[in-house]
Amino acid sequence: MVTKQTNFQTIKNYNHNNPPIFNWESFLLAVEKGEVDTVILAGVDMQGRLYGKKVPAYHFISDLKGGIHTCALNFAWDISLTLGEFEYCNINTGYHDIKTVPDLNTLRLYPWVEKTAFVMCDAYDDEGKPVEVAPRSILKKQIKIAKEMGFSAQAASELEFHLYKETPESIQEKNFHDPKPLFPYPVDYSIYRLNVDDWFLKQLTRNLELANIPVDSLKGEWGLGQVELNIQHSEILEMADRTAVYKSGIKEMAILNDIMATFMAKVSTTSAGSGGHTHISLWDLEGRTNLFWDPDGEHQLSKIGRHFLGGMLALSKDFMLFYAPYINSYKRLADTSAGAPDTVSWGIDNRAASFRTVGRKNACRIENRISGADINYFLVLSACLASGLYGIENEIEPPAPVKGDLSGLNLPKLPTNLLDAIEAFDKSPIVRSILGDEVVEHYLTAARLEVKQYFTEVTDWERRKYFEFI
Repeated sequence: MVTKQTNFQTIKNYNHNNPPIFNWESFLLAVEKGEVDTVILAGVDMQGRLYGKKVPAYHFISDLKGGIHTCALNFAWDISLTLGEFEYCNINTGYHDIKTVPDLNTLRLYPWVEKTAFVMCDAYDDEGKPVEVAPRSILKKQIKIAKEMGFSAQAASELEFHLYKETPESIQEKNFHDPKPLFPYPVDYSIYRLNVDDWFLKQLTRNLELANIPVDSLKGEWGLGQVELNIQHSEILEMADRTAVYKSGIKEMAILNDIMATFMAKVSTTSAGSGGHTHISLWDLEGRTNLFWDPDGEHQLSKIGRHFLGGMLALSKDFMLFYAPYINSYKRLADTSAGAPDTVSWGIDNRAASFRTVGRKNACRIENRISGADINYFLVLSACLASGLYGIENEIEPPAPVKGDLSGLNLPKLPTNLLDAIEAFDKSPIVRSILGDEVVEHYLTAARLEVKQYFTEVTDWERRKYFEFI
């Protein structure tokens, strides 16, 4: 295979062990030196993907750092750009513009694209108000509530993905059947295979580091061609931004090297599912002290930690639409043998449960193991944070932790399909009070569009089952 090695040294004299802070001043200097000539202005759509425009750096500096106009359609179509019947954006609204305004605190290099910088943006309407249904707006609202309660939040993402020896052209020619994995056997924790595929994986990790997305670790997974990437924890909004950038970046870097990456929750009936686990903790407003840890508390959790966990458990069914947003999401959750949970449960370092507590002192955190890698991380973090704050406000105590195998226990079940998740989301007065009716109805419309398309599409499964015998 001919690989397209990317240029790691976008900024000269880069020290991998002591990366420079890429801020407005260093951005201006990089532009002046000719090291950056293009800026990506990107928001995040309902699916967690980047949308926006690429502009010349000098044009951005002189005219566009206050924002650009994009179309509200970015919040009115599905993952394949099929337009839904959204009240927010339709023919009667004129498919109107929104203002996409850069958050200059998020400036970073985009080193796998030559001489390019990136800035994350927020969506505003023509009156200068945040677009309520925008995922970044939803998360920022919960962060504001946490701050008013005296808390800051930190999080870390842990996503799995599959790599295939395919191109967009080759996989379409095969009608997406039987993609050829980068490695044809399980490599869970294998160092050997990480080294064999270092030609790509090192590009991935080095480029993410250059983009100020510090990697905690990279490991082989059980699935064929499957890899897991762990990102170092950070403030919660920054973690959501990082996750959106690296999901897009991994897919881009893969195609630049004549392979493909997918974050589908379940690629095939026999494939291993790809998890999208979330680690979250509350801290004081200065971000110095972890408020979950109490060595003398029950289960070594503070009262705040227990109630936060209690809230996440109490609302896990209600927020399932954010944790598992697609038809395919539930195919992963159906295979509990692979560590995907199907119960409302928690345990102390127990991977069979939906939530587990791990770590000591400032590393103490709660891991949400429900989601697959297909999620919009802004929405997942919004649901985690909102649920936990609800638990604190209402002093919800978690039940006793579970141990070992859960199959013989009589535990509440999570929704097993998208229809059930829609119903739980729709009928939850708590979710409506947290998110507001506008947001709830908007994401219900998106989910119902997914269901409508699925039930009108004739699938390979139907042809195999019925074609000859009916």
